[in-house]
Amino acid sequence: MSNKRFTVNPFGELTLTSEDRAKLVNIANTLVHAKLEVYEEYINIAKTIDLVRWKRFSSSGAATTYIERKNSNPDSNLHELLMTAPLSGTLDENMFGLVNPTLEAMRIKASYLNDFSAAAVLATVVEPTVDEPFLSTVVKWMEIDIPGASIGVVRNRDYVYVESTGLTSLRNGDRVGFHLMHSVNFPQTHELPSRVRGNMSLCAIFRQEGPDRTDCRGTGIMDPKGDMIRMVAMMGMVQATMAGKPKLRIGKSDSTCKLCLKAVCGLCKVHKKLSFISLDLELTQRKVALCVKCLMKATRLDTLEAACHQFVYKQIVQPVARETFVTSEMSVSSDGTADG
Repeated sequence: MSNKRFTVNPFGELTLTSEDRAKLVNIANTLVHAKLEVYEEYINIAKTIDLVRWKRFSSSGAATTYIERKNSNPDSNLHELLMTAPLSGTLDENMFGLVNPTLEAMRIKASYLNDFSAAAVLATVVEPTVDEPFLSTVVKWMEIDIPGASIGVVRNRDYVYVESTGLTSLRNGDRVGFHLMHSVNFPQTHELPSRVRGNMSLCAIFRQEGPDRTDCRGTGIMDPKGDMIRMVAMMGMVQATMAGKPKLRIGKSDSTCKLCLKAVCGLCKVHKKLSFISLDLELTQRKVALCVKCLMKATRLDTLEAACHQFVYKQIVQPVARETFVTSEMSVSSDGTADG
């Protein structure tokens, strides 16, 4: 993944009128509301999957993907996709990993999940607030690498879409999160050379079921404009819609915790490979040593407060040297992944 692929908006400036913004918010709200009703029905039938309608397609960890059977909707050339998964962590923690309203946050997320190869934020419609730090509506562009594109066998697919995230409640009062990605088009977002413009409409609903368990159900339709690469594109969308959570491994590290700067023994250290946006806007990854005490303190931080600092106040931690860190005024997600 090249850093430069995330630094250029391929369309130039996208100017939205107040009417455009209102329409985008209305489209997102309407689609999310419809998916919430379907999710409530899913809960009412004890989350049973109708295997007459759905055919199991793949599994990755705890996540299972299903494809709608052709005889379930014979009049349509595009069949719906269903994704289900129990996710570790609270609802707030999972939403914190999903929200990426800025280019820098998208780059950080992609460095961990590899869910797309190039992207740009075209316009911000709704920004997170202190009261609703996970609320976001943004127009984006992304490109997904297709195997064989580098040698000219096929062309990469790209998408222009509105992405909406936030928290709401079901009719029974249960608190849920949502993540919507829905294709849109504007006169300025013309098709690009050497790419095929696809269409999609995907929405995932998240509901906390226990102290460290969140249920996730996502549905949607994808049209990458080509039957042969549809399955490849679908798996990319599973990654983009459902954020995974990295595992930790304890191993050797430096003798100083990079947060508290105190000496730590070999058994009390955890190596974490973190992504940062440097002061010159370059994406960099660095393996740092943390003590168990600091790591436990970080995991106990209030997620809503952390979301406010990143998405509302736009404060992050910037590495200026291998030994020190300073804060900077740039929005970015900096969740980590361990590397032994």
